[in-house]
Amino acid sequence: MTGIDKTSYALGVLCGLSLLALLAAALAVAIRPMLRERDRRFRLVLAILVAVAIVKLALLRFLPGEKVDLMQFKSWGAAIALFGPAHVYDPQYECIYTPAYLYALWPAAALASDYGGSLREFIEIPLIIADLLLAISVYAAVRRIAEVRFALPATLLAAFNPALTYASTVWGQNDSALAFPVLLSIVMAVDSQFALAWALAIVAALIKSQGLILLPILAWWTLVTGKVSDWFKAAGAALVTAIVVLAPFQLARPWHFLPDLYRMSIGWFPWASLNAFNLMSALGGLLVPDSDRVFGPVSFFMLGNFLFLIVYVIAGYIVWRRRTGWSLMFSVFLVYLGMFVFAPRMHERYLYYAVALLSPLVFSSWAAIALYATLSATLLLDMACAFFELVFVNGVVEGHLIIGPSGRFEIALINVAAFVLAAVYGLVITSRTAEGGTSVKKPNRPDGAR
Repeated sequence: MTGIDKTSYALGVLCGLSLLALLAAALAVAIRPMLRERDRRFRLVLAILVAVAIVKLALLRFLPGEKVDLMQFKSWGAAIALFGPAHVYDPQYECIYTPAYLYALWPAAALASDYGGSLREFIEIPLIIADLLLAISVYAAVRRIAEVRFALPATLLAAFNPALTYASTVWGQNDSALAFPVLLSIVMAVDSQFALAWALAIVAALIKSQGLILLPILAWWTLVTGKVSDWFKAAGAALVTAIVVLAPFQLARPWHFLPDLYRMSIGWFPWASLNAFNLMSALGGLLVPDSDRVFGPVSFFMLGNFLFLIVYVIAGYIVWRRRTGWSLMFSVFLVYLGMFVFAPRMHERYLYYAVALLSPLVFSSWAAIALYATLSATLLLDMACAFFELVFVNGVVEGHLIIGPSGRFEIALINVAAFVLAAVYGLVITSRTAEGGTSVKKPNRPDGAR
């Protein structure tokens, strides 16, 4: 490589600005009711969230982060800044991320290079912003699916959740950058803003492959609650968004570039469980190939994906039976929880999405509160165990966190039990007659919630 690809670079700037405009437009729609009503609690929560973001940024220089992850982010961002988006997928960079998040790494890496600042501080700026936007989306979601009085405490609970904070601020991973557009897409879908919902869902799917998990539930919701015209608007928005995000990276690459990238990304760690304390690890699949047999001819891969398919059936039934904003949010939460608990190739951090998506529902009932507390605790323990096996902090951690095989097995069983409780809870709520019918326009709480 001898110089910058000006065509790819210019197209990348244009598409990046378009992507930023999309996110800003959707966020504006999400917070419009609070602005129109001059919601004082929303102004208070904004002030708190900004203060939290500033504190997080100040703490970054004192926290080690996971060096391999941070260096990968730096390398990918620097490749775009130096040569243009089309070249980040050249073999020497080993980029396994789909393109959407690379738009955030690009300016972050450029700033780190130009101003000589701390790599960690610049690379994590997008993550801290994503934390902030995720919390705002929690507030917007609660305003649509629960009582107004729950919006402030639910948002603060998410903002100060140790497990969610740990992933970005301590580890340096970008899970909030995926959870934010997923949650905002659900908010748009509850508002029947199908075009925006699908545009955001495609952005999420192009951030990481875990974003794909949202698409079947969103498609089912669009089918059963939208009109035919909404279907076409959603399809058009999804197609245009995919083209905009992909265009600078697709240059000079074959048409099957994206499917190949997904295949490589999903197949990069072909293990039954990659440090995730879930059913696969409980059955002996921790850091073993998912092609290994678990029951006779049944492999971890086959068993995990079969159980995950059943999760989709349950979630789809909940959406079809009630067709409320609450049921859509709960169904997406359930699918992401089921992904972590049952699917193969799960990392320890992938429980993050379920915890984040449960945040707007946390005060629905005592069962939801219990689920939130339990899953937050197991996520934190799982991440800490994996993190401290990768990062040694002199004087604090030497080697690894002391959670032996029996402890990991017990945490895995707790996660499995949490899914069973969540599924039963969702089905019980669904079986009751919803007040107000199947309207998706009004805030909805589960029947009998206290």
